[in-house]
Amino acid sequence: MTLYRQLLLTMLLLFALLFVSAYSVQFSSTRSYLAQQQEFMVINTVTALGLALTPYLESDDAVGAESVVNAVFDGGYYRKVELRLLASNKTISRENATPPGRVPAWFADLELFEGGRHQAVLTSGWLQLGQLYVEGHTGHAYFQLWRGMSRLATWFALSFVLVWVLLVLALRHLLKPLHSIEEQAHEIEQHHFGKSIPLPATRELRRVVSAINGMAGKLEAQFEEQAAEAERLRHRAFVDHTSGLGNRSYFMAQSQSWLGDDRCGAVVLVSAGALDRLYREEGFEARDQMIRVIGKNLRQLCRDHGEHVLARISATEYAMLLDETEPAGLRQLGETINRQIAELVKDPDDDRDMPRVGIALVQPGDEIGRLLTRADHALNRARMDETGVVVEAHKQRERLGRLEWKQLLEEALEHDDFELSVQAVMDFAGERCHDEVFVSIRKDGIAFGADNFLPVAEQFGLGERLDLHIVTRALRMLENRPELKLAVNLTRQSCHQDGFWRKLAQVLERYEAVRDRLFLELPESAFAFGWERLIAPLASLKAAWGVDHFGRHFDLLVHLGRFRPRYVKLDHGYTSQVLQPDYNDAFLAAVCRAAHGMGALTIATRVETGQQVDRLRSLHIDAYQGYVSPPGRLC
Repeated sequence: MTLYRQLLLTMLLLFALLFVSAYSVQFSSTRSYLAQQQEFMVINTVTALGLALTPYLESDDAVGAESVVNAVFDGGYYRKVELRLLASNKTISRENATPPGRVPAWFADLELFEGGRHQAVLTSGWLQLGQLYVEGHTGHAYFQLWRGMSRLATWFALSFVLVWVLLVLALRHLLKPLHSIEEQAHEIEQHHFGKSIPLPATRELRRVVSAINGMAGKLEAQFEEQAAEAERLRHRAFVDHTSGLGNRSYFMAQSQSWLGDDRCGAVVLVSAGALDRLYREEGFEARDQMIRVIGKNLRQLCRDHGEHVLARISATEYAMLLDETEPAGLRQLGETINRQIAELVKDPDDDRDMPRVGIALVQPGDEIGRLLTRADHALNRARMDETGVVVEAHKQRERLGRLEWKQLLEEALEHDDFELSVQAVMDFAGERCHDEVFVSIRKDGIAFGADNFLPVAEQFGLGERLDLHIVTRALRMLENRPELKLAVNLTRQSCHQDGFWRKLAQVLERYEAVRDRLFLELPESAFAFGWERLIAPLASLKAAWGVDHFGRHFDLLVHLGRFRPRYVKLDHGYTSQVLQPDYNDAFLAAVCRAAHGMGALTIATRVETGQQVDRLRSLHIDAYQGYVSPPGRLC
């Protein structure tokens, strides 16, 4: 029970105790007063009636005496008036046996009053004339007591309600700083440090609030230092400092991760020979400025093509890995690159300054060395043939065209023809954290994974529809299987659509009972190309979420600290070489510390052997996922 409720209940109980005590005292005194009043009334009635009856008794006028008795009985509120004539041994009696009226029956049954009774002997000198007995009726006393106590109870009840309301308002105001301290402590527990608490007027609470704010500020600064350290290490290891793009090590690691996922795409090598001439004629500052401008143009072109890897791999060469697979589209991209770079050089008519582009398509079973060799051959042909772009004519993998994939995806959405499988995410204690859902479409007996149709979904605007469909299906599965915890990947296109988040909120509302067992995985590229758009949707999202392929884009760690994901899945490019003797784990350890600082678990991906598991266990990683735990069919 909260302190607010404890204080409120304590004060209300004390007030109720005060009310009961005051009410009991008032009830007892009122009852005693009415009983004494009734007793005095009966005595006075006997005295007055005795005086009025004496003349009639002396003259032995029974009729007159009876008239006096009737007059007194009718004019008062008595239960019984009885006159016994001693001379004639005759009794005159009047009695009202009706129960007390105008009060509840249960109240009258409490027997609070005896009615008051008095008896006297009427005399004339030494002669006894009669015996008079008067007993008061309790009805009037019950009515007076009921009316007085009812009014008092009503006033006390209204006062109680009023005090209750005032206490609620007062306690909320007085305990507001304490509530803010509680919220801040919870935020700190969740590694959220951005908010500071206003200093309250209460002296004791001011010191506590000041200490909490100071601690939160220090923790936030510590997290920012960890994030900055991780970024510095990543820049030192994987960034070309002149262009700001990735270096050759970065490109090799990311390409291995790309190929390991069996993704389609193409490698584009860009040679800018004008950089050497610019260095000889104008110096390194002009050359470096040109390197940065070319890198900026290439970065913009890559963003227009979705998921990509971009790096400067030598003094005059840039490398790009894109998910584009159409030769015509790749040739057009190469011509665009040539045109943009040619516009930057000093003498566009000098063939020595003309850029050259060589492109190689990713083939089944490709290794990065073989793929770069083919792309380099295409680049050399572009130099020798003095053509701007060469797309290597290697036999492409058998695949459907974009329109055929679009039709197949639309049919699968219409008829729910998706096959779902899951792969476990395990911690190092052997406990299952959750299962990641993998989606495929079966055609002609072959199951095509999501990497085949996701580019089509992005291109034709089907990502939002696909994500909502799979999320809804996963939630239905969670309803039927309470032991499951499922993670569903979202497309970048969906993440940047406001309408998607509204529809997703409606879906999660319908499945409120199971949504806490659903995890949504956002690609890191969604943050790299518009993290500002995700602030509001993720702040109001009523489901846990994580970041997939974490580490492919630079300068995101500090931004992700504002969002506080539940977990991050480290890109395979940073964990695939952990078993090599010369592997430097400083950057990976820094990333893990920064992730822990923002309250996120770190998960290694594509772990294939027990040796990798043992090595990752010592690198501050919390869990792992890969073919060491093979995928299983879900439905």
